[in-house]
Amino acid sequence: MSFAESRGAGYALSMSTLAEIELAARRLSPAEKQQLLILVAQSLREQGVPLPEPRLFSRQQMQAWMDEDERDLKAFRGQG
Repeated sequence: MSFAESRGAGYALSMSTLAEIELAARRLSPAEKQQLLILVAQSLREQGVPLPEPRLFSRQQMQAWMDEDERDLKAFRGQG
């Protein structure tokens, strides 16, 4: 049974806007969300939609994020 079949045809067909789809997606279980993500990725791949360009970050930006993460972890553990 496919994802759409498991959700019910009437349910899938009643959504016509992205906002309605987003709202419905929020109500899915984590496993269903993962299945939906795979379905959308497969659909994009089949349509030949190119992947977005990778985001590039400077070494300094990455280090700043890692330092911030380490500070937050220490604070969370009560060490900071």
